[in-house]
Amino acid sequence: MIIEEKNTNGESNFGEDFAVQITDPMLYDRLHTLSAEYSVSTGLLVNIAIKRLLEDVDFVRNLRAGKLELE
Repeated sequence: MIIEEKNTNGESNFGEDFAVQITDPMLYDRLHTLSAEYSVSTGLLVNIAIKRLLEDVDFVRNLRAGKLELE
């Protein structure tokens, strides 16, 4: 199922809705603790974590290719 979400900037985000089973109990507990502590959904935390992971992978790939992006 394709879904549309509004982020805090009012922009639309389109994505595919799917489920992932978290098999590490410590990770599961940590995720729910952070969700309660910061009053945000676990889905938002998971999306942020995945986005950060992909950005890190792209950064490492660019370093290997000799590309350096300075901000």
